[in-house]
Amino acid sequence: MRTLTITEIAAFLKREPAKVAYFDCIATIDDVKLGAEWYYIACKDCQTKLNRGPTTLLCPKCRNEDATALANYRVELSVYDNEEQCTFIILGDAGKELTGRKASELIDAYVQENGGDEAELEVPLPQCFIDTIGQTKKFRIKVSPYNFTSTRLSLTATKIISPAVLPPNNTPLSLLGAQNHRPGAEVEILEVAESSGGGTSATDDQKKAKRIKRSG
Repeated sequence: MRTLTITEIAAFLKREPAKVAYFDCIATIDDVKLGAEWYYIACKDCQTKLNRGPTTLLCPKCRNEDATALANYRVELSVYDNEEQCTFIILGDAGKELTGRKASELIDAYVQENGGDEAELEVPLPQCFIDTIGQTKKFRIKVSPYNFTSTRLSLTATKIISPAVLPPNNTPLSLLGAQNHRPGAEVEILEVAESSGGGTSATDDQKKAKRIKRSG
């Protein structure tokens, strides 16, 4: 998998026709953006956001009128590398890989500690996400046709590859891992089914004390 900087991904989106593509990107987590929810209720089979019917949950993709529900991560992180800042949207398994826990486990723990019904509680963003601020990771990034027309650089992270270190400023990230690619190799392009993340989030007004400021 080719490793690109945030700037290189942005350039790819400007020059290439709309498609689904995957890259790796090394970035440092600078902040966590808060919203009404950090998870969504997804279809267990396809991960698409479910719609609530009169008595059941409906999957618009599977067309299942009594879908099995699963809590799925959707968290927005402000990240940066040596060149640029942007937003990474952490979905599904990437959230588990980042925190070490499933979304359902964190929700259940909060409900048990605070009592009441999960449907009636607004579960706050878990501390384990705040604790990731300052960490540098290699992320697997997915771009979809939406990204080619959006005016906001907001990229979906589907996997956390490994802990990482930002290279020196004079080392292009695109050169990293060059030994693993043939000369002239193109970005891996995969046509896959899209799933809806759903929900929105807003920037946290209370900057955390441990937030790592970008230097330079």
